[in-house]
This record gives sequence, structure tokens and C-alpha cells, in this order.
Amino acid sequence: MGVSDTRAYAIMAKPVGSACNLRCSYCYYIGKDKLFGRTESMGYDVLKRYISENIRIHGRRAAVEFAWHGGEPTLRGLDFYRRAMELQREYGTGRKILNNIQTNGTFIDEEWCAFLRDNKFAVGLSVDGPEQLHDANRKGVKGDGSFSRAIDAARLFKKFGVPFNVLATVNSVNAGHPAEVYDLASSLSDFIQFLPVVERGGELITVPPGIHTADEDISVTPQSVSPESYGDFLCKIFDIWASRDVGEKFVQMFEAAIGNMTGRPAGICVHEAVCGHTASLEADGSLYSCDRYTFDEYRLGNIMDSPLDELMESNRAFGTHKAELTQECEECRWLPLCRGGCPKDRFLPTADGKYKNYLCAGYKKFFSHIAASVRFVKE
Repeated sequence: MGVSDTRAYAIMAKPVGSACNLRCSYCYYIGKDKLFGRTESMGYDVLKRYISENIRIHGRRAAVEFAWHGGEPTLRGLDFYRRAMELQREYGTGRKILNNIQTNGTFIDEEWCAFLRDNKFAVGLSVDGPEQLHDANRKGVKGDGSFSRAIDAARLFKKFGVPFNVLATVNSVNAGHPAEVYDLASSLSDFIQFLPVVERGGELITVPPGIHTADEDISVTPQSVSPESYGDFLCKIFDIWASRDVGEKFVQMFEAAIGNMTGRPAGICVHEAVCGHTASLEADGSLYSCDRYTFDEYRLGNIMDSPLDELMESNRAFGTHKAELTQECEECRWLPLCRGGCPKDRFLPTADGKYKNYLCAGYKKFFSHIAASVRFVKE
């Protein structure tokens, strides 16, 4: 079996760009629409090109994955996704095709659930914890909370047998309540992801990640989690998980750390040695190096003008930037587990004139804590 037989690519498609019916206070799209992608809906011509191209570039023995994100991707409506399924069947005869969608859950009803079940979608549902913690940031345009609708979606997913994971951001509000956040997430799903909120503050937010200026503002927004709080949050949840949920609940961050400890792939780009594996497709067909890098400097091209595999191959250079670490990082005992974290969060200046990750202190606290559980890790 040749390498080309199993070659796979990862692309996150945004059928409505950054458009969303919520106005989450920590969202990195709010107020930045001109910078972070457009808000028009994906047309059927772009959809057809994307599906045919994505299937074409994958190896014959590789699973072809379609990841639908936003904004809020359900805003595009069921007819769009029904057409997507028709195109996947048309171009993907004999191929293994997977679909997943990330949603805030507010539009999920029985019709959506029947579609997701029948087409074997995996779903990511955003829930930041119990109602008070969730609704502190995740509000509608009128300021109303979205917790009850997210929980209703979870109940419907369970009723219809739609597999879903919980994605919880870790922010300045819920970071101090790790047990409550984990208890709710683990009651809803066996698969849980935690995503730290780190958003730059100040006027230079328009500067793309990885591009630094002498007078840049290294402050963060009020919703951002502090490094210490993030470390404490992960440590507390790890202890709960290790005491009762090992083998029962999949927590992405824990699996990544243990994977790196035991020589397996981390499975999360933040803690892999290189990134650039997942490009972001905007509604107009423009392809960017990463969802967090949808600036002109990181635009790879447009799939309506260029072959998708050529655009994806051109992203290799972006991915290698992750390996450009500070001397402090190179000498850190936790480098094999951390890998410098996400490049977008590397804005703390160091003595060697480079920049380290804002979450560094939190990562060190967590990796020290998990490494102390040597008996557990070796089992």
C-alpha cells in the first residue's frame, strides 16, 4: 500500500463564514468580520467544487472527512446539507466519508436530529458549564442566555441517537468552577474538549498572530483565562477524571498529554510538533492556513481558481513555524508535552528576542501535575 493510498487532509469548512445568531462575548469573530472572514453563505457552486476536490485529493484507502464549522453552520439550513450529502454520494462512490458539525445547538430540532442521525454525523455541542456560567458569555443578540436551548439540543441528540461531544471554553468566568463544568459536561457526553479563551486586547488586535511590533500591547481581553487559572482548572478536572472516569470519559487534553508521554500522537494541533494540518475554507472558496489566521497574509488561494491539493501543500511552510521556539522553550522539561502551544498565543517576549506562549505557566502547572501521576500513566 503506497503513501498516496492513505493520504488524508483536514479542512474546516464555514458555510456561513463567521455569521452567528449568538453574540458570545469572547468570540474572536465579533467586531472583526472584515478581518476574520466574510459572512455570506456558501453557494452551491463552491460546495460542489469543495466536495469533489476534497474527495479527489484523498488517498483511495483514506477516510474523507468533512468538518462543518462557523460561525453557526446550521444557519445555512438543512437543504444545503442535504445537497452536500447528494454530492458526497455522487463523487464518493466506494469511499469512506465522515461528517461532523460544530453547533451552539439553538436551531436543533427533531428534523435536524433525524438528518444528522441518518447521515451519521458526529456533532460538537458548545456548553460552557451550568446555566449561570454558560450564559455569562454565551448570549443572543437581545442579551438572552442560550443555556436552555443548548441543553434541549443535547436531550434531542440523545433521543435520536446522534453522537456528540461537548466543547467547553475555559474563560475568566468558569475557570474558577472546574468541578461544576466537568460534572455537567460528563453528564451530557463521554467526549469532552476544553478550549482556553485567549484573546489579545488593545488596539493592535488587527495585527495577525505571529506578526509582532515593537510597541505591541500584550494585554488580553477580560474574558480571557489567566495562565494560572487554566492550569488549576485542568489539574482539578484531571484529578476527578483519574479517580472515577478513566476509560469511561474521553477528555481531549488529557488524552493528548498522555499520548505525548507514551510516544503516541497528541491528536490535537496545539501540542503537536508542527501544525498546518487543518486549513479553513471560507464561504467564497478562499482557503486560509488556519481558522485563527484568516488574514490576507495567510490566504492560500481560492478553490475555484486552484486545485485543492496544491493549496494544501502550500500550507507546509505555515506549519513549520510552530517549531520555531524560544531558548526557554527548547530547554524546558515539558517541551515534549507542550510543543510551545498554539502559535497564535505566543506573544510574551523573552530574553532572546522571541515570543513564548501566554499560557506557559498554566501548561507547566498541568504537565507537572499529570506527570506526578506516574502510576496512572503507566497503567
